[in-house]
Amino acid sequence: MTPVREIQFEELSGLRDKSQKISSLLSEDLRAYVNALTVLCAPRKVLGEYMQSASRDKVVGAEKNFSLLEERYKSVMRDSFGLTGKLSTPLPAIHNKLVLTPWSYAKSLSGVSTPLMFSTPVRWVLGYDCSYDLRSLITDRIAGEEMRYEEVSPFVIRALAIWLLFEQNAELQRLFAGLGYKVSIETLPDISGDLPYVVLTSVVPAFCPQDALVSMVSQLSGGSTFEELVDIDGIEQMTFELKQRLQGVLA
Repeated sequence: MTPVREIQFEELSGLRDKSQKISSLLSEDLRAYVNALTVLCAPRKVLGEYMQSASRDKVVGAEKNFSLLEERYKSVMRDSFGLTGKLSTPLPAIHNKLVLTPWSYAKSLSGVSTPLMFSTPVRWVLGYDCSYDLRSLITDRIAGEEMRYEEVSPFVIRALAIWLLFEQNAELQRLFAGLGYKVSIETLPDISGDLPYVVLTSVVPAFCPQDALVSMVSQLSGGSTFEELVDIDGIEQMTFELKQRLQGVLA
């Protein structure tokens, strides 16, 4: 959970500007890393012949992986979206194109009529390219829109596919950690139940201002979104993880 820190209204503009600059730099680096690692994240590595593909080679564990995906898919669609659907094999091809979406969530604040969508400048959801994404889902949920099967189904399948990939490949998690991004599996119970998301979090710290300030800014701007802020002071306290590990070995 993002820590909360009280700041003055006058500080907000300057902190926003600095946060956006840092987030742009982090995002640019992360996108370059993700592009270079795309070959390691092919969905066929876990789904094999259970997904449409030009390759006919069998993948060890594909049957079990499909069963896990299908079971989770049915429960998420039913319990979280009120939708039913049966997966047939092979699944439609999932294009091996990775995308990053800012980690977002909905939160209700006192004095604000509808929940706000919060996002963070230092965390991203990693997923396969899909026309419907997390921000679209949260927006629809806040607006009370009816969930549409043709949008939700491919979104859920892709989220589950990359979740299986990372669950079974600790090496991928270690690789991203070496690049300065912690891999975690997160859920948004109020938005999508127990649907898992692969989230990449930078070592750069962030915080959220107090609710009263966020509420005031929202009412003044009429906006429905708010982005957390980079903890500029916290950057000074950042440590070099490899240095710490080496010191631990020598201790």
